[in-house]
Amino acid sequence: FGIWTAMVDSSPLMANGSGAHRSTVSQQIESIFPICGWGKRYGRDLIRGDLIGGITLGLVLASQSFAHASLARAPLIQGPYSCVLPPMIYCLFGTCMHASVGTGALVALLTGEALKNIPSEAERGAACTLLSVMVGTLLALMGICRLAFLVRFFSRVALSGFITGSGVVICLSQLHDLTGGPLPTWTTVHDFSWVDAITPSRVMATFTSCFMVVVLAWLRKIKEAEVAHPWLKGASQVKELVVAGYGIVLCASLPEEFRMPYIGEVEGGFPAFQVPPGVFSRAKWIELLPSAVTIAACVFISSFAAAKRFALKAGYTMSATNEFVALGVSNFCGGFLGAIPTQVGLSRTAIAYEAGIHSPIGSNLIPALCIMVLVQCCTGVFYYVPRCALACIIVVGSLGICDWSTLGVLYRTPETWKQRRGVAIWCISFLGTIFLGVFSGLLWATGLSILMLIKDSAQPRVYELGRLPQYYEDDPYASEHWVPSQLYGHATPEDGVIVLRLEGDLNFANCERFTDLVERKVCQRAGTRAVIFDGCSCPRMDMTALMNLQDLVVGLSTSGVALVFANTLERPRKRLEKLLGGTGLLPQASLTFTIDEAVSFSKTQVAPPAPDKPQKRRRVKRTNLGQFQIARLKVSESMPALAQLAGGGESLSSRGSEASLFSRANSNHSVASMA
Repeated sequence: FGIWTAMVDSSPLMANGSGAHRSTVSQQIESIFPICGWGKRYGRDLIRGDLIGGITLGLVLASQSFAHASLARAPLIQGPYSCVLPPMIYCLFGTCMHASVGTGALVALLTGEALKNIPSEAERGAACTLLSVMVGTLLALMGICRLAFLVRFFSRVALSGFITGSGVVICLSQLHDLTGGPLPTWTTVHDFSWVDAITPSRVMATFTSCFMVVVLAWLRKIKEAEVAHPWLKGASQVKELVVAGYGIVLCASLPEEFRMPYIGEVEGGFPAFQVPPGVFSRAKWIELLPSAVTIAACVFISSFAAAKRFALKAGYTMSATNEFVALGVSNFCGGFLGAIPTQVGLSRTAIAYEAGIHSPIGSNLIPALCIMVLVQCCTGVFYYVPRCALACIIVVGSLGICDWSTLGVLYRTPETWKQRRGVAIWCISFLGTIFLGVFSGLLWATGLSILMLIKDSAQPRVYELGRLPQYYEDDPYASEHWVPSQLYGHATPEDGVIVLRLEGDLNFANCERFTDLVERKVCQRAGTRAVIFDGCSCPRMDMTALMNLQDLVVGLSTSGVALVFANTLERPRKRLEKLLGGTGLLPQASLTFTIDEAVSFSKTQVAPPAPDKPQKRRRVKRTNLGQFQIARLKVSESMPALAQLAGGGESLSSRGSEASLFSRANSNHSVASMA
């Protein structure tokens, strides 16, 4: 109980999600089971809206569940099975009032891809239930262990390309059902043998599919329109049911010669509550674990994004940890009742929000009860549902998840092709998903996201700041008169001073690059008194970066150049003071100078470099080799600091030569090799 209590950050239903200290047992129980919180405030005035919206949502969910079960390559009845127990479990643990839990196109596609090599439909159905248990276990464990941050390694750009590619793959996978039979392949298209396969049934299925896709797209536009006829608006809410009903009437009235392929007999009633086959098999877990990890990540990403969008619209917050546990327990329990992996549906959540649903009773409990009645008593209604109608529902839903707008934004925002890195990432994820497969596309998207994160960390942006000729109060990006010279052409650098700003952390991955940049700037600009490091955008420095800065201070001081810190934030300031405060290497008493104060200090307190000694680049690199340290220095006239740096060695001097010094730690012996 303590683990479950500690895992909750805040709940939107207790203390307005403020995360206040919960001192009573009832408050702790409400943090684990949010239904105990909002259930107390549920009144009679909310029942009517939840009832009407819940019945509508149940009818939509029934038609979608058959289509998604077909996409998952499972027996069709397992679609409705997936919409009974999981929504009820979500009511106990979920924190979104409008989230509709059930089957989904993306998760169904991933499930079908994972099980495509299993020949028997019955075996695929059993594997679906095991996969649901595995996905639920992973999600619940990630929620309890507070591992929600792991799914944030998917960048939005890479994820957009993957989802769009998945939508295209889903549409292509439905061409068989849309045309009523298999399509010609590249090897048979030239001999026209496929012409013999064209039958009146296939022609009718093709024309019916085209008509249904147009109707669904039209009703979808009406649903998004602000002004529409009330009857059309109502039909747009249940457009899947409208298409399924039209298909039933058409298929039942056609002669046998023109009748499209249809569902046929659907087994009614509920299966026995049983352990999925293979749940205790180590070999099965090892075989399906990679697919389960991928599906679990997609379940949470798609579900949390859909739920959070409407939670923000309704004005309440959500807990990612609670959502992890709610989705995990829902999938885990659903696997024992013949369910396939489930998620929060974006289109159904939108219906719940627009229909005036106020609680999970309307978005999950009532639809689940409707599905129970349907499965128990009315499965015969779906006997004549054309398979092309299910394919049309899947295709239109898949086109809705395609995110082409993100590609347009990525293309229009930058000014040069070199800055359009996001376009390349999007295209690689998109094409990888189409040509390499859904799982490979997701791996590409994840790998690119992590690679870009590493690249940005290793190569942070460093700006050289210049002074504006006057203060631009109407420019929101020029909040002070020191701005990046690369962005403001009229900003001029200060004479004798180099002002640099690092955008990001200074760590072991980028500190060498930063010190090399500083040395190069000093060598290129003669007469430099000081280098000012503006730390207002550098929140963290690790120990490697601090040691590199110490070496940089020592190296610049031998050339008569000071390193002055300005606008240093709290954490780096304390570490710098602790490391360099008592060594005499800091030229300033305070690390919180403004840039103007640092410039004034550099011009008045720092002595200019000697004019008779030309500035040459001095490069210091230190590498630990057991008890030895190697220092390579390029010197101009004398090297009094070399012996001090090596720990008390001999004083060496050489004009314009390269010296390599090997010094044993805590020893006064030094050996110099002159090149």
